[in-house]
This record gives sequence, structure tokens and C-alpha cells, in this order.
Amino acid sequence: MKKLVIFCVILSGCNPYKKYLANDDLCGFDDPIFTLKEDERYFDVVKYKSAIDSSLNAFDRCVLLNNERLYVYIYAWNYNKAITKTIQDKNTGIIKRIGYDSIGRIKSFSNHHIYNSDYLQDIIWYNTDGSIRKNKDYRKVDKYPICYREALAIVARKKRRKDSITRLFKSEYSYRDKKYFVWKVYTKVPKRLGKGKSRYFNLDAQTGKILTKGIVVTVPAKFKD
Repeated sequence: MKKLVIFCVILSGCNPYKKYLANDDLCGFDDPIFTLKEDERYFDVVKYKSAIDSSLNAFDRCVLLNNERLYVYIYAWNYNKAITKTIQDKNTGIIKRIGYDSIGRIKSFSNHHIYNSDYLQDIIWYNTDGSIRKNKDYRKVDKYPICYREALAIVARKKRRKDSITRLFKSEYSYRDKKYFVWKVYTKVPKRLGKGKSRYFNLDAQTGKILTKGIVVTVPAKFKD
């Protein structure tokens, strides 16, 4: 019996990816930034009239808050006067985006990561009375049990120390005559090793195993919302 226990421990230790499959706490989906608060269901267009006008006149974002933790701004669209409010958590890189119509009624809600222009969970669209009109699942947990944060953690352990992660996104990848759902993660290499070069990792979204890695010349730009 003791031999069997020892064997199991060794086997588990040889699979550094297995723990990620059961470690949903790492994904951080219980963070408040993934939740639409009650006071965020409506935007006070009267209170923020000057900010809205500033955005409309400058064709650019108007910053409402910028401190050590949060970066909050709005953008007003000229063609229909709709408003987009964006809240970025600087510590986690998570972005909350809320869309409102011209009189401040909620239209949509979604989340992104600063490295990823894709949605992290559902994107939700609302009726004018605030009820949910429809939603679309972008989490795709059946295909990507390894979440965005787990993928980043795995690559952070495997990348070279001076490389910095710049981009990640979901993809489908054919490898050895088999199709995989992968997280494709890019890291920017120091300039002394080659200007404009980037390393990439194709990470199996089912197991966490890195299928392939290599170097490309073009560095994908960090996602800018």
C-alpha cells in the first residue's frame, strides 16, 4: 500500500499542468469587476454632461478616474450619442465595459483582459427597460477549461525571465494531425536579442500542456481598448 501511495505522488509531481484543471479559483471570475453593480445599470448623463460633451468634441475618451488601482473613462459616440464606460483594474488587467444609450440606459456589458480583445465571459445585451435581451457565451468552458489566467500563469513559468507577455487569445490549432483548442500567448523579447521579435506559445486549453513554441518576427501589439 505504501508503494502505491509513493507511486501516485511521483506521477502527480511529473504532471505540472494537472493542477490547473482543478484550480478554478485562479481564474478570478468572482472578482467584482466581472459583476454588473446595481448603480452601473444607469449612467447619469446630467451629472456627466461636461465629460460627455468633452468626448464628443474631442473625438476621444474622457478620463473620469485614474489612480493606482483603477483607470475609468467614457467615450461618447457622435453618430448616435451612445456612451461607453470602461473600467480597467490595473492590478489584474481586467477590463469592464458597459454600453449605454444617449439617455443613460444600459445597452451592453462585457469583460476583457488588457492582453486580449476577446470577451472573457458572456457579453450581455439589454432591452430599454433593463431586462436581458440576449447574451453570448465567450468563456466556452467545454473547449477551454484552462481559463485565460491559468494560461498566463503557465506561460509565466515557462517563458524566459526577461521576456514580457504582450498578447493572448483563443485559437484552433492543428498539431500532428489532431485539432486542438489552444491559448496562443506571445511574449516580447528584449531588443538586444532581436528588434521586433516575439516568442509564441501554443498551449492546449484542455490540459495546459505547451504543444509548440517558437519565434516570430512581428510582435503582436498589446491589446489597447
